Amino acid sequence: MEGQRDHSGRFIKGNSGNPTGRPRIIMAVRDLAREHADEAVQVLASIMRDADAPAAARISAATEILNRGYGRPVDQKAMVIMGQQLDQNRTARDMTTAEIVESLKEWRTSHE
Repeated sequence: MEGQRDHSGRFIKGNSGNPTGRPRIIMAVRDLAREHADEAVQVLASIMRDADAPAAARISAATEILNRGYGRPVDQKAMVIMGQQLDQNRTARDMTTAEIVESLKEWRTSHE
């Protein structure tokens, strides 16, 4: 039976839309892929270092390595906003999540 939802469509606490969990085949494929992770990173690194490889391939390989090591970059707009002072007296680092969300809403409204 599918998990129960509240009036806004969210799952009620203790209920899940996936009560049986992740299918085993997906976990098996994930595990198999992870067995080749070291080799895959080595291949990407060799492409990245190959001066004779097309620039697009070298950039793609470098990007994939960086994404694996540091995660994908966040939205560019958010980065610009977070890097700026959202409040004249406080940086984003000193603000609560609610204050940042409110500042982003205000910024969005003023830039539409």
